[in-house]
Amino acid sequence: MSIDKLKILVVEDNRDNREVITLFIRGIAALDFALNGEEALVKTEQNSYDIILMDINLGMGLSGIDVTKQLRQKEKYKSTPIVAVTAYSLMDDRQKILNAGCSHYVGKPFTRKELLELISNISVDYHL
Repeated sequence: MSIDKLKILVVEDNRDNREVITLFIRGIAALDFALNGEEALVKTEQNSYDIILMDINLGMGLSGIDVTKQLRQKEKYKSTPIVAVTAYSLMDDRQKILNAGCSHYVGKPFTRKELLELISNISVDYHL
């Protein structure tokens, strides 16, 4: 599957961050959005996604780590690429996030080139 056929769920509570991701990816892949962890769990039940971009600090309610752990318990998301998109940048934070089930990590702020290269690499590595 080429990158323009990918269906990506963006789990992000911050409107500005959602807009940046939309500007970076619009026209390249199909995007869907969840504003919090609970909504992300509902959307993943109702749809299938090739990649999930997961903010880690979602404010109130479930964190991105909580959502990732729950998704990894579901058969259809056991091996789905889940990219932690976070401002947590210490090496210890990164390792905890990856150990919790995220397959990839990108730190905020990131460039369009960084995000597109990551998505492209994931599509190749996972044969999407």
